[in-house]
Order: sequence, then structure tokens, then C-alpha cells
Amino acid sequence: MSTNDVPGAVSSNHDELKMGCWAEHDDGSMIFVKSTEGDRVIYEMFDTSQDPIVVYTDAMPLKDFEKKFSYDPTVLQGQKWVWHDKTPMPWNKVIKAGARDGLGYASAADQLAAAARVAQSLGIVGKPVDPDQLAHLADKSMLARDARTIIQKLQSAINTLPVDKVAAELKQGEEDLKKLTND
Repeated sequence: MSTNDVPGAVSSNHDELKMGCWAEHDDGSMIFVKSTEGDRVIYEMFDTSQDPIVVYTDAMPLKDFEKKFSYDPTVLQGQKWVWHDKTPMPWNKVIKAGARDGLGYASAADQLAAAARVAQSLGIVGKPVDPDQLAHLADKSMLARDARTIIQKLQSAINTLPVDKVAAELKQGEEDLKKLTND
């Protein structure tokens, strides 16, 4: 039996979300539940709109999973998945859609190409980052070379001060302070 609700989300359906449950979307995409651990669901989603298909592996809290992948007719353009909990996943559909047996990325270039496909599939666009906008996130500790530079600049500024004049001003300040406190 199939349903548009995640197995277990509606008690009257008498079904259970467990490893092996699967769903299919009208666009051909599929979800396979790999595991349910506590209140988390680990699943794979096969995006068949990409060539080769893109496989997402993710985990999310059970309640969020049920809400995201159960059909709610009151939500405009809600996602409608057909869920199965008693029949095996039709892997031949995934393979016919373009999955490759034993597909794995052996090089960094292949992994980067796959990441670009995922970014394209999700509509993610990179943009330059202004470091000043992120400065508040940076560690405020100072590097030793920065501290050394600051000390050298301070010492240089101090060295340009007329020492005799500074000493005379300090002595005058001390005398003025004594007069104030003796009065």
C-alpha cells in the first residue's frame, strides 16, 4: 500500500517509518530511508533531473522529516511524494535514471564537479565576501608579529619626544600636585 504521508506520520495508516521505506515524486526523484535512529531519519535523495543523477545523503529530526515529506493539501504547491513501506526500493528505476554502479569520486576535480552540480541543483550562487562584514566573527587574539610592530611604532614615537621637555613637564606636574595636596 502507498500513501502520500511519511510512514508513521498518520497513525490511522498503520505503518511505520523504518530502514527500507522509500518514496517517489512525480518528477522521478526518489527518497530511500537508510536508518531511523532515535528521533532522526537518515536518508538518501536521488535527484534524477541532473545528468548524472545527484545523490544527497542527509539526516533530520523525525518531526521535520514528516512535515517536509508528507503531503499537505492546504499548502500551495506542496510536495507530493508517494511513500511505500512494504515493498522494496525499485533500484532499477534509479539505475535507469542515470545512476552508475559503484559511482565514487576518486579525484578532487571530480568531487568539485559534483559539488558544482549540487550547487546548481540547489540554486546556490557564490559571491565575493567582504572581510569587514565578517570581522566580528574573527578571533580577536593578536599575532606576535602584529604586537611587535605596534610596540616598535610606539617606541619610535616615544623616541621622537624631547626627553628633557617631558622630564621638565613631569617634574612641574609633581610640584603642582604637592602644592595642591599641601594647601
